[in-house]
Amino acid sequence: MARTYNQECILAHALDLLGERWTLLILRELFLGPQRFGDLQAGLPGIGANLLSKRLKELEQAGLIIGPTSADSRGGYKLSSSGEDLRPTVRAMMHWSICYFMERPEASLAHQCIYSNDLRPDSVALVIELVAEECPDDTLNYVAHLMIDDLAYTVYYMNGEMIAQRGADAPAVATVSASVATFMQALRKELSLAEATKRMKFDGDEKVLSHLLACITHTDPVTKKARSKPTEKMKAAS
Repeated sequence: MARTYNQECILAHALDLLGERWTLLILRELFLGPQRFGDLQAGLPGIGANLLSKRLKELEQAGLIIGPTSADSRGGYKLSSSGEDLRPTVRAMMHWSICYFMERPEASLAHQCIYSNDLRPDSVALVIELVAEECPDDTLNYVAHLMIDDLAYTVYYMNGEMIAQRGADAPAVATVSASVATFMQALRKELSLAEATKRMKFDGDEKVLSHLLACITHTDPVTKKARSKPTEKMKAAS
């Protein structure tokens, strides 16, 4: 990447690599699975085709994503292992953003986004992945399906961490289906567990469903220390 801060600082070097406009949002789109060029452009309204091509080339050269091969030119872009390693960093930035904008006294587009019931299903899946950190259960490992406005996602919960992916190709032991509005209202604690489940369809392993629904509705106590909970911020500001 051509632009540089020219500083002997490890943060500056990271920003040289990741600080260009659209870069982190491209990676965000790929956290949920491979995407073709047209799908990326559709998920990033406002980015031009030339700029998207430039950013994808830069990310490939940096080893953060893997592009389609010559044998499969219509295939999608996907994260490399180094790109996947950025998932906790992006989650932390999302958490910080929720806390920061909920504490600001002025109205903002960010505040409206948090309280929107009209988000993309992809955004809801990423939020569920984020808030699952508030309901850790190291005794559980499972694969489940989410149907968000009729779009399918697979969540892998292993070693206390949840990762969401588009599609429902992997076999699952439980399924939860609901609208974007229902998921978002539950995530913001505007619905109790009983109220949310009346608006959902679900089946499968009872223990898995109990944990998954607890992640979505925050019915379990938070065990992590020294961390503000974004859902409490969201509830207090409503």
